[in-house]
Amino acid sequence: MSGKIRRQFKVCLIGDGYVGKTSLRRKYLREGFKRSYIPTLGVDFAQKSLIYKGSPTNLVIWDIAGQVAFQNLRRRYYEGSSGIILLYSVDDRSSFDSALKWIVEAHGFVKDLPPLMIVANKTDLRGTLRQEDIVTTEEGEAFAESVSQKLNAQAIFIETSAKTGKNIDETFETLTKMMIGDDEPEVVSQPVTHEISTSQTAIKTESTAPTSPTPQTTIATEPADVKSKNEIDPVTLLSSDSEHLQEEQIGLAMTQLQTLRAELKISEEELASTLSGLETDMLNLKNTVHVKRIMFEHLKEQLKTTREEWSEAYEKYTATEKRRKEEFAQRNKQIEELRARINDVGKRIRTRVSDLDMKKMSE
Repeated sequence: MSGKIRRQFKVCLIGDGYVGKTSLRRKYLREGFKRSYIPTLGVDFAQKSLIYKGSPTNLVIWDIAGQVAFQNLRRRYYEGSSGIILLYSVDDRSSFDSALKWIVEAHGFVKDLPPLMIVANKTDLRGTLRQEDIVTTEEGEAFAESVSQKLNAQAIFIETSAKTGKNIDETFETLTKMMIGDDEPEVVSQPVTHEISTSQTAIKTESTAPTSPTPQTTIATEPADVKSKNEIDPVTLLSSDSEHLQEEQIGLAMTQLQTLRAELKISEEELASTLSGLETDMLNLKNTVHVKRIMFEHLKEQLKTTREEWSEAYEKYTATEKRRKEEFAQRNKQIEELRARINDVGKRIRTRVSDLDMKKMSE
């Protein structure tokens, strides 16, 4: 099995929603690669294993959600980034206008920007739109050059189509080259295989004349006091000390050796495949644990804030309830006083009416 150290890089996909980040990633991963999807946490990550100039290399691709709801979490998702891919869509000028905001956010979280690919996606739609509605190649190139100069960062511009597959592999190959710091990329996107060479030795199993065995191929026989010289081999009908039998034994031993070597190669390849699968599973689990830990810490902070808000709201509720009771008592008192006055005035009116009636009757 290969003794080379496996390199690993964390790649962050950023950009507005609906620009094709997930489509780009899935197009690059193709079929047969495991994915871990965590939509509720605002991040989707997957692993790509490849060989770069003979060295095993892993790309852990983090597709970071652009929704405002996950803005507080994105700081943690940028941690440990080896490279960034910023996407905008050529048919959506607002996504191009937001590209600068994403660069500013990444720079604020990471400080020293890692290698950066600025990707203009959905180029297959250019022929279906009016020229004034699309983002031109010149605009994208100028933006990448501006970012590179102003932020002193490695920024390369490329145009892609996640629908047709245009420049998808080239995007990740170029980024891998920059992350490694190599001048000439040579990426082969295929599973790691482990080859063990075995020597192919010609075996002569039949002979028309006796041949003396050489020291390199002589097979030790049992001592003479254990096995009789005149003992006949039941298969070849030759005596046990026959040179022909010794040569036949050599051939059988070499055949067995070749079989064992082939079995060893298969076992080592199966072991390498198993280890590779376990490494992939462990990496996915590690990323899942990392994301859930970030989410847990975020929820704890939200819980703390919620408790403070609840305490403040409860104090306001208690004060309002007290004021309501006081206001009710005061208003109730005023109402009772008004009712008493109304009764008093009514009584006087009724007395006056009674006096007038008595006076009229006396007349």
